[in-house]
Amino acid sequence: MKSMAIAAAVLLAGCAAVVEPISTPDGKNGFSVSCNGSAESWAKCYNAASKACGGAYDIIDKNQSSTPTAYGPLVTRDLVVSCKKS
Repeated sequence: MKSMAIAAAVLLAGCAAVVEPISTPDGKNGFSVSCNGSAESWAKCYNAASKACGGAYDIIDKNQSSTPTAYGPLVTRDLVVSCKKS
């Protein structure tokens, strides 16, 4: 029973945004940002992208999916951004 409670907490809580540097198709610097978890929102992704880019960015791609589980939905969010130059 304890392991089910831990699994439910992990599914619902999510984790920190994962930010990976990439080169966009047009050769600019950008980032792939993943911010998963049903307790989170797109704001977490947007904040991570802004911090990674040091300010402004353009959204290249944005995806979200939700998979129902016995412990609640498993939500994944992925954002690809291109940093704007200051």
